[in-house]
Amino acid sequence: MNQTKTKNSWGSAIGSGAVTFVTLAFLVMAGLLVVAPKIMGGMSLTVLTGSMEPGIMPGDIVVTKGIDEAAATELSIGDVIVFLPFPDDPTLVTHRIMAKTVTADGVAFVTQGDNNSVEDPWNPVQPHQIRGEVAYVVPKVGFVAQWVGPYTAWLIPAVGGLILGYAVLTFARSFRKEPSPETAPEP
Repeated sequence: MNQTKTKNSWGSAIGSGAVTFVTLAFLVMAGLLVVAPKIMGGMSLTVLTGSMEPGIMPGDIVVTKGIDEAAATELSIGDVIVFLPFPDDPTLVTHRIMAKTVTADGVAFVTQGDNNSVEDPWNPVQPHQIRGEVAYVVPKVGFVAQWVGPYTAWLIPAVGGLILGYAVLTFARSFRKEPSPETAPEP
């Protein structure tokens, strides 16, 4: 009986540890990819091309802090930005500012991907085209985000519900008393 109880304790501890690890990983990712961008007024985007390699790879997620037109004029050479290169196209591009010009008409930027040998064909980029500045990069999570994308509406609440259910079950089990060896019924 003691040997079985020991096996069950180890199995329970390993299972509990695994669930705790998965829960913490889920919460950290949710914080990095959902909460932090909302707090910063930005967004998280999956990188689809290799134009920013080796620093930002396809499948990475870039998290931006939101930026308005006035703040965009304060950006500097070397900053990595997310912008709309074409007015009627919602495609966003993440590239580095290579040059900044200030004229009577205002500020304009020249952008280029780190892995590209020439500057972007849509230059110059105006401050009103800029949607954010890259705050940080989360490597390789974008592949998972793209796969999960169509299922996000039900998957996130389902995972949250499972985690909450497990927490309630674990809490309830903590109140259950194990019979002591002296009072346990004889088999």
